[in-house]
Amino acid sequence: MIIRMVGSQLFSISNLRRAKRGVGRTTAMVTLLSLGVALGTATAAEVPALASVQATTLAFPSASEPSSESSQNSDSSDEEPSTVVATLFDKSITAKDITPDDEVLAEMASQANSSEEQNAMVALASLTNLSERIIEGVLDDYFVQNNLAVDAALVEKFKTKFAGSASEDGIGDDVAKRQVMIYLAEKHMYNTYGGKVVFRQSNPQLPVGAYYKILKNYEQSGKFTILDKGLADGFWTPFAPPYQYELAKENINFAQPWWL
Repeated sequence: MIIRMVGSQLFSISNLRRAKRGVGRTTAMVTLLSLGVALGTATAAEVPALASVQATTLAFPSASEPSSESSQNSDSSDEEPSTVVATLFDKSITAKDITPDDEVLAEMASQANSSEEQNAMVALASLTNLSERIIEGVLDDYFVQNNLAVDAALVEKFKTKFAGSASEDGIGDDVAKRQVMIYLAEKHMYNTYGGKVVFRQSNPQLPVGAYYKILKNYEQSGKFTILDKGLADGFWTPFAPPYQYELAKENINFAQPWWL
Protein backbone atom coordinates (compact mmCIF):
# COMPACT_ATOMS: atom_id res chain seq x y z
CA MET A 1 0.00 0.00 0.00
CA ILE A 2 1.32 3.41 -0.95
CA ILE A 3 0.82 5.90 1.84
CA ARG A 4 1.61 9.59 1.75
CA MET A 5 1.53 12.08 4.57
CA VAL A 6 -0.32 15.33 3.98
CA GLY A 7 0.12 17.39 7.11
CA SER A 8 -1.10 15.10 9.85
CA GLN A 9 -3.42 13.17 7.50
CA LEU A 10 -2.57 9.70 6.26
CA PHE A 11 -3.76 9.40 2.69
CA SER A 12 -3.73 6.19 0.67
CA ILE A 13 -3.52 6.84 -3.05
CA SER A 14 -3.37 3.13 -3.88
CA ASN A 15 -6.76 2.49 -2.29
CA LEU A 16 -8.32 5.30 -4.29
CA ARG A 17 -6.89 4.10 -7.57
CA ARG A 18 -7.11 0.34 -7.12
CA ALA A 19 -10.50 -0.06 -8.78
CA LYS A 20 -9.45 1.72 -11.93
CA ARG A 21 -5.88 0.51 -12.37
CA GLY A 22 -5.26 -2.94 -13.77
CA VAL A 23 -3.01 -5.39 -11.95
CA GLY A 24 -0.80 -5.64 -15.01
CA ARG A 25 0.36 -2.04 -14.92
CA THR A 26 3.96 -1.27 -14.05
CA THR A 27 5.35 -0.68 -10.61
CA ALA A 28 6.47 2.83 -11.36
CA MET A 29 4.40 3.83 -8.34
CA VAL A 30 6.61 1.58 -6.24
CA THR A 31 9.65 3.25 -7.77
CA LEU A 32 8.22 6.63 -6.88
CA LEU A 33 7.55 5.46 -3.35
CA SER A 34 11.09 4.18 -3.09
CA LEU A 35 12.51 7.45 -4.34
CA GLY A 36 10.24 9.45 -2.06
CA VAL A 37 8.61 11.67 -4.66
CA ALA A 38 5.71 13.36 -2.95
CA LEU A 39 5.30 10.30 -0.76
CA GLY A 40 6.64 11.41 2.57
CA THR A 41 9.32 13.83 1.41
CA ALA A 42 7.00 16.82 1.36
CA THR A 43 6.69 18.33 4.80
CA ALA A 44 3.52 19.86 6.13
CA ALA A 45 4.95 23.27 5.25
CA GLU A 46 5.96 22.27 1.72
CA VAL A 47 2.70 20.60 0.73
CA PRO A 48 0.57 23.78 0.61
CA ALA A 49 3.35 25.48 -1.34
CA LEU A 50 3.39 22.66 -3.87
CA ALA A 51 -0.36 22.93 -4.27
CA SER A 52 -0.25 26.69 -4.76
CA VAL A 53 2.57 26.49 -7.30
CA GLN A 54 0.66 24.02 -9.43
CA ALA A 55 -2.86 25.32 -8.88
CA THR A 56 -2.67 28.02 -11.53
CA THR A 57 -1.67 25.55 -14.21
CA LEU A 58 -3.64 22.50 -13.18
CA ALA A 59 -6.76 24.34 -12.02
CA PHE A 60 -7.47 21.92 -9.19
CA PRO A 61 -11.05 21.87 -7.89
CA SER A 62 -11.42 23.42 -4.48
CA ALA A 63 -12.90 21.56 -1.55
CA SER A 64 -15.27 24.49 -1.13
CA GLU A 65 -16.77 24.03 -4.60
CA PRO A 66 -20.00 22.02 -4.48
CA SER A 67 -19.91 18.80 -6.44
CA SER A 68 -23.22 19.62 -8.12
CA GLU A 69 -21.70 22.72 -9.66
CA SER A 70 -18.72 20.71 -10.86
CA SER A 71 -20.99 18.18 -12.53
CA GLN A 72 -23.06 20.95 -14.15
CA ASN A 73 -19.92 22.48 -15.63
CA SER A 74 -18.31 19.19 -16.65
CA ASP A 75 -19.74 19.19 -20.16
CA SER A 76 -18.49 22.67 -20.95
CA SER A 77 -15.11 22.14 -19.27
CA ASP A 78 -14.54 18.97 -21.28
CA GLU A 79 -14.77 21.04 -24.44
CA GLU A 80 -12.15 23.52 -23.27
CA PRO A 81 -8.53 22.84 -24.21
CA SER A 82 -6.45 21.63 -21.27
CA THR A 83 -3.04 23.15 -20.58
CA VAL A 84 -0.12 21.05 -21.82
CA VAL A 85 2.14 20.44 -18.82
CA ALA A 86 4.60 17.97 -20.38
CA THR A 87 5.50 16.02 -23.48
CA LEU A 88 6.63 12.40 -23.72
CA PHE A 89 7.96 11.00 -27.00
CA ASP A 90 6.36 13.90 -28.89
CA LYS A 91 2.95 13.34 -27.30
CA SER A 92 1.38 16.01 -25.13
CA ILE A 93 0.42 15.39 -21.51
CA THR A 94 -2.21 17.83 -20.32
CA ALA A 95 -3.29 18.92 -16.87
CA LYS A 96 -6.49 16.96 -17.42
CA ASP A 97 -4.51 13.80 -18.20
CA ILE A 98 -2.84 13.77 -14.79
CA THR A 99 -5.68 15.11 -12.64
CA PRO A 100 -7.37 12.35 -10.58
CA ASP A 101 -10.77 11.24 -11.83
CA ASP A 102 -14.04 12.34 -10.25
CA GLU A 103 -14.29 9.29 -7.99
CA VAL A 104 -10.83 9.89 -6.55
CA LEU A 105 -11.46 13.61 -6.20
CA ALA A 106 -14.63 12.89 -4.26
CA GLU A 107 -12.74 10.54 -1.94
CA MET A 108 -10.07 13.16 -1.40
CA ALA A 109 -12.72 15.71 -0.54
CA SER A 110 -14.19 13.35 2.04
CA GLN A 111 -10.78 12.74 3.66
CA ALA A 112 -9.49 16.31 3.60
CA ASN A 113 -9.92 18.53 6.64
CA SER A 114 -9.70 21.74 4.63
CA SER A 115 -9.66 23.15 1.12
CA GLU A 116 -5.90 23.63 1.42
CA GLU A 117 -5.38 20.01 2.38
CA GLN A 118 -7.55 18.76 -0.48
CA ASN A 119 -5.66 20.90 -2.97
CA ALA A 120 -2.41 19.48 -1.61
CA MET A 121 -3.72 15.94 -2.07
CA VAL A 122 -4.71 16.66 -5.66
CA ALA A 123 -1.37 18.33 -6.37
CA LEU A 124 0.57 15.37 -5.05
CA ALA A 125 -1.60 12.84 -6.86
CA SER A 126 -1.21 14.77 -10.12
CA LEU A 127 2.56 14.95 -9.69
CA THR A 128 2.64 11.21 -9.04
CA ASN A 129 0.51 10.54 -12.12
CA LEU A 130 2.86 12.60 -14.29
CA SER A 131 5.98 11.01 -12.82
CA GLU A 132 4.48 7.57 -13.31
CA ARG A 133 3.77 8.24 -16.98
CA ILE A 134 7.28 9.49 -17.62
CA ILE A 135 9.12 6.75 -15.73
CA GLU A 136 6.95 4.02 -17.27
CA GLY A 137 7.60 5.40 -20.74
CA VAL A 138 11.34 5.75 -20.20
CA LEU A 139 11.63 2.24 -18.73
CA ASP A 140 9.75 0.73 -21.67
CA ASP A 141 11.92 2.56 -24.19
CA TYR A 142 15.16 1.82 -22.32
CA PHE A 143 14.32 -1.88 -22.25
CA VAL A 144 13.74 -1.97 -26.01
CA GLN A 145 16.66 0.27 -26.99
CA ASN A 146 19.09 -1.91 -25.06
CA ASN A 147 17.77 -5.16 -26.55
CA LEU A 148 16.80 -6.57 -23.17
CA ALA A 149 14.48 -9.57 -22.93
CA VAL A 150 12.29 -10.84 -20.13
CA ASP A 151 13.67 -14.02 -18.55
CA ALA A 152 10.86 -16.60 -18.50
CA ALA A 153 12.52 -18.54 -15.68
CA LEU A 154 12.59 -15.44 -13.48
CA VAL A 155 8.93 -14.80 -14.25
CA GLU A 156 8.01 -18.24 -12.94
CA LYS A 157 10.21 -17.79 -9.88
CA PHE A 158 8.51 -14.49 -9.09
CA LYS A 159 5.06 -16.05 -9.40
CA THR A 160 6.09 -18.92 -7.14
CA LYS A 161 7.70 -16.60 -4.58
CA PHE A 162 4.63 -14.42 -4.16
CA ALA A 163 1.89 -16.97 -4.80
CA GLY A 164 1.02 -17.13 -1.11
CA SER A 165 0.63 -13.38 -0.72
CA ALA A 166 -1.60 -12.85 -3.75
CA SER A 167 -5.32 -13.29 -4.28
CA GLU A 168 -6.75 -16.72 -4.88
CA ASP A 169 -6.17 -16.15 -8.60
CA GLY A 170 -2.44 -15.93 -7.92
CA ILE A 171 0.14 -13.61 -9.45
CA GLY A 172 -0.68 -12.84 -13.08
CA ASP A 173 1.82 -13.10 -15.90
CA ASP A 174 1.62 -9.36 -16.57
CA VAL A 175 2.63 -8.47 -13.02
CA ALA A 176 5.43 -11.02 -12.90
CA LYS A 177 6.80 -10.05 -16.31
CA ARG A 178 6.78 -6.39 -15.40
CA GLN A 179 8.66 -7.02 -12.16
CA VAL A 180 11.28 -9.04 -13.99
CA MET A 181 11.53 -6.38 -16.69
CA ILE A 182 12.13 -3.67 -14.09
CA TYR A 183 14.80 -5.77 -12.35
CA LEU A 184 16.62 -6.40 -15.65
CA ALA A 185 16.38 -2.74 -16.65
CA GLU A 186 17.70 -1.56 -13.28
CA LYS A 187 20.50 -4.11 -13.40
CA HIS A 188 21.50 -2.85 -16.85
CA MET A 189 21.20 0.76 -15.66
CA TYR A 190 23.56 0.22 -12.76
CA ASN A 191 26.07 -1.82 -14.76
CA THR A 192 26.13 0.90 -17.43
CA TYR A 193 25.88 4.12 -15.42
CA GLY A 194 26.84 3.20 -11.86
CA GLY A 195 25.95 5.88 -9.35
CA LYS A 196 24.41 5.76 -5.92
CA VAL A 197 22.19 2.88 -4.86
CA VAL A 198 19.83 3.23 -1.93
CA PHE A 199 17.89 0.84 0.24
CA ARG A 200 14.12 1.09 0.29
CA GLN A 201 11.69 -1.35 1.82
CA SER A 202 10.01 -1.84 -1.55
CA ASN A 203 13.35 -2.17 -3.36
CA PRO A 204 16.48 -2.99 -1.35
CA GLN A 205 18.71 -1.94 -4.28
CA LEU A 206 17.31 1.12 -6.01
CA PRO A 207 19.84 2.60 -8.50
CA VAL A 208 18.78 6.20 -7.97
CA GLY A 209 21.98 7.60 -9.47
CA ALA A 210 21.52 5.63 -12.68
CA TYR A 211 17.86 6.64 -12.87
CA TYR A 212 18.90 10.28 -12.64
CA LYS A 213 21.47 9.99 -15.44
CA ILE A 214 19.10 8.13 -17.75
CA LEU A 215 16.19 10.46 -17.14
CA LYS A 216 18.44 13.47 -17.73
CA ASN A 217 19.67 11.91 -20.98
CA TYR A 218 16.08 11.42 -22.11
CA GLU A 219 15.15 14.95 -21.12
CA GLN A 220 18.16 16.52 -22.83
CA SER A 221 17.48 14.59 -26.03
CA GLY A 222 13.93 15.93 -26.06
CA LYS A 223 12.23 12.61 -25.39
CA PHE A 224 10.34 14.18 -22.53
CA THR A 225 9.89 17.72 -21.32
CA ILE A 226 8.09 19.03 -18.25
CA LEU A 227 6.79 22.47 -19.10
CA ASP A 228 5.28 23.34 -15.72
CA LYS A 229 8.00 24.50 -13.31
CA GLY A 230 6.22 23.28 -10.19
CA LEU A 231 5.78 19.81 -11.65
CA ALA A 232 9.36 19.78 -12.94
CA ASP A 233 10.73 20.67 -9.51
CA GLY A 234 8.57 17.99 -7.90
CA PHE A 235 9.63 15.38 -10.45
CA TRP A 236 13.38 15.90 -9.99
CA THR A 237 13.44 16.39 -6.21
CA PRO A 238 13.70 12.69 -5.23
CA PHE A 239 16.60 12.15 -7.61
CA ALA A 240 18.74 14.85 -6.02
CA PRO A 241 21.18 14.02 -3.19
CA PRO A 242 21.61 13.68 -0.31
CA TYR A 243 20.01 10.26 -0.17
CA GLN A 244 18.99 8.28 2.85
CA TYR A 245 20.21 4.72 3.31
CA GLU A 246 22.93 4.69 0.67
CA LEU A 247 24.46 1.26 0.15
CA ALA A 248 28.20 0.77 0.31
CA LYS A 249 29.57 -0.27 -3.06
CA GLU A 250 30.73 -3.63 -1.74
CA ASN A 251 27.16 -4.41 -0.69
CA ILE A 252 25.64 -3.78 -4.12
CA ASN A 253 24.92 -6.92 -6.11
CA PHE A 254 22.52 -7.13 -9.04
CA ALA A 255 23.42 -10.73 -9.85
CA GLN A 256 19.90 -11.78 -8.96
CA PRO A 257 16.63 -10.06 -8.01
CA TRP A 258 16.13 -9.01 -4.40
CA TRP A 259 13.05 -11.22 -4.18
CA LEU A 260 14.95 -14.47 -4.74
